[in-house]
Formats: sequence, structure tokens, C-alpha cells
Amino acid sequence: MAARLIAKIVFTSGTVLVRSIQMAYKQALLQAESGMGAAAGSMDVKSKMSPIEARKILGLENVETVSKEDIDKKYNELLTINDPKDGGSEYLQIKISGAKHCLHSALKEGKKI
Repeated sequence: MAARLIAKIVFTSGTVLVRSIQMAYKQALLQAESGMGAAAGSMDVKSKMSPIEARKILGLENVETVSKEDIDKKYNELLTINDPKDGGSEYLQIKISGAKHCLHSALKEGKKI
């Protein structure tokens, strides 16, 4: 009787473990296909980048007035430098993209950046 109960517990636990591994694998595949990798899961929706931080990331903190062209130029420059294929960092590319989007949004909303 006890052996039967132990076998049932082991079988049930194994089934749950296999299902959770399958779900995690599927989620990892979806993230990889979207190009976000592990960073997608670590992004916090509540934490927004400030325009000041975005300017620092793009190296525009000493520029008095920032234009869309300035943002795009620095974005392309930094994205090329940090290309993972050339030994760059995917994390930095995500931060650079976030900075670009933050500053573009601020410009669109008419905020002074």
C-alpha cells in the first residue's frame, strides 16, 4: 500500500515537472523568436527611463537642444558599436533602444529634453 502511494506521488511530481519544463521551453522559444531573449522577462513595466537617463545613455547629456536627428545618429552609432556579433552586449543594445524610444516619446509629447 505504501509503495503504491509513493509511486503515485513520484509519478504525479514527475508529470508536473515535465509540464513546467515544457512551458518554460516554449516561453524561451517565443522570446528568442521575438529577439528579446532573456531581457524580455527581466523588464519591469513600472520602471520607465527618464529623459535625463536616456540622454546619458546616448551620450547627449552635454547637448543643449536634442533633435530627432541627433537621437537617431547616436542610436545607430551605439547600436553598431555594441553589436553582439562583434562582441557587443545585447543588454546595452536594449538600453540604447529604450533610450531612443524614451527621447522620441518625449519629443512627440512636446517635453523639453
